Amino acid sequence: MPQPQPTREELVEAGRAFERRLRQAQTSLEHTLVTGRSADGTVVVLASGLGQLKAVQVSPAVFDTRDVAALQQAITQSIRAAAANAAALAGEKLGAVEINLH
Repeated sequence: MPQPQPTREELVEAGRAFERRLRQAQTSLEHTLVTGRSADGTVVVLASGLGQLKAVQVSPAVFDTRDVAALQQAITQSIRAAAANAAALAGEKLGAVEINLH
C-alpha cells in the first residue's frame, strides 16, 4: 500500500523543525572551542566549531631557536589542524561541511 503524501502543514512543520535543529547546532558550534596543534607542539590555535579563529598560543621556546621557517610551518600546521577539527565537529552536528578559518 502506498504511503500517504504529507500535507502542506506537515511539510511546513518538518521544515521548521529542521531549521530549529540547524540553529541549535549552529549555536552549539559557535560556543564550542576546537584546537589545532603543530607537530612539534610549539603552536596551538583555538577556533570556534564554525571555524572562527579565536587565539594563537606560541611556546616561548620558539624564540630561543629564532627559526622563522619552523615557526611559520608550526603556525600553518596548527591552523590546518584546527580547521580539520572544526570541520569534523560541524560534520557531527550538521553533516558534511567545509570549514575555512577566518
